[in-house]
Amino acid sequence: MQANPDWEICGEAADGESAVDMFKELHPNIVILDFQMPVMNGIETARRMAEIAPAVPIVLFTQHASTDLERHAREAGIRSVVSKTNAFPMVGMIEALLGPADPAGAGAGESAGSGKDQAE
Repeated sequence: MQANPDWEICGEAADGESAVDMFKELHPNIVILDFQMPVMNGIETARRMAEIAPAVPIVLFTQHASTDLERHAREAGIRSVVSKTNAFPMVGMIEALLGPADPAGAGAGESAGSGKDQAE
């Protein structure tokens, strides 16, 4: 993630509840959540974030990827589930979720896909 100079990791939360609070405060362009977190798991955290800002893409990063988990994740508003055992395509997926750069609508040195990311 940090290899892309257009992306800024704007926060890391210790648990699901803190992640929701940070989400409200930081207004990220995309959120990456772990499934297993203290206080509130990634599915419930995503559900609460999606109620606040449904347009913000949420990615679930997990070592427990399964068809069942993916179904629950999508019902909670998660756009994509990425297995920790196969994280290689994550950067391309994030670029696709953020959409193409829009130099006409962005400020100098910025693109529509740049800005804040929130990682968990």
